[in-house]
Amino acid sequence: MATTPGVEGVARWRRDWETMMRHYQPGRDELLAAGLTAAEQAHGRAPERVLDVGGGPGTTAEAVLRRWPDAHVTVLDIDPVLLALTNTALPQARTVRADIAAPDWRSAAGGPYDLVLALMTLHYLPEDRVRHWYAEARHLLAPQGLLMVGDAMPDAPAAATPQSGGTDPWTRWWTALAEEPTMALLLTERAAALSVLDSAEFVASTEWHGEAARRAGFTDATVPYQYAGHALMAFRR
Repeated sequence: MATTPGVEGVARWRRDWETMMRHYQPGRDELLAAGLTAAEQAHGRAPERVLDVGGGPGTTAEAVLRRWPDAHVTVLDIDPVLLALTNTALPQARTVRADIAAPDWRSAAGGPYDLVLALMTLHYLPEDRVRHWYAEARHLLAPQGLLMVGDAMPDAPAAATPQSGGTDPWTRWWTALAEEPTMALLLTERAAALSVLDSAEFVASTEWHGEAARRAGFTDATVPYQYAGHALMAFRR
């Protein structure tokens, strides 16, 4: 049976994860804060059901629960290692293992949701798959529900790329985690699950994402936040 490090160890890995993600997504904290504020304004209240797609170790879900402690939050990811970290740190959150590259991910996700978040996630998918994904995500939303997509979008204002100093932060994080004995079984499971996957590194403008969402049936596309080549877009069902 796979195990994870103790609570203190998990807290450290999740803290280091956020440090790493801030390297790849400058303004990450401000982007999420802007998104949660926009969701409150759109609903006139705190969303009751939230899905975090590609939620990894649950750091975004934790921020959501800090702001909306009564929310029912689901974290969906394909990675068993990251979901195990979420389960340890956030037992109040529901976790779902699913591959958003496959159309059947929607049945695993459940719903309906007031808010679906996809932060630094869609760039893993190729262009045609992203178009289909928007339509699938729309079906997970309650009437007037919101989809928020945050990712690299080149029409956002540029900024200097932070220097990582040698090995990239992603590789450093996973290399260090591999030295944790309690993660061995989960890392083996992860290797099998991800063996046929590869990131498309798809990047498109806010205009492209807005058009793809509109064709999928979304309305009221807005851009609550833009910074350093990244943007957060919100779409209403």
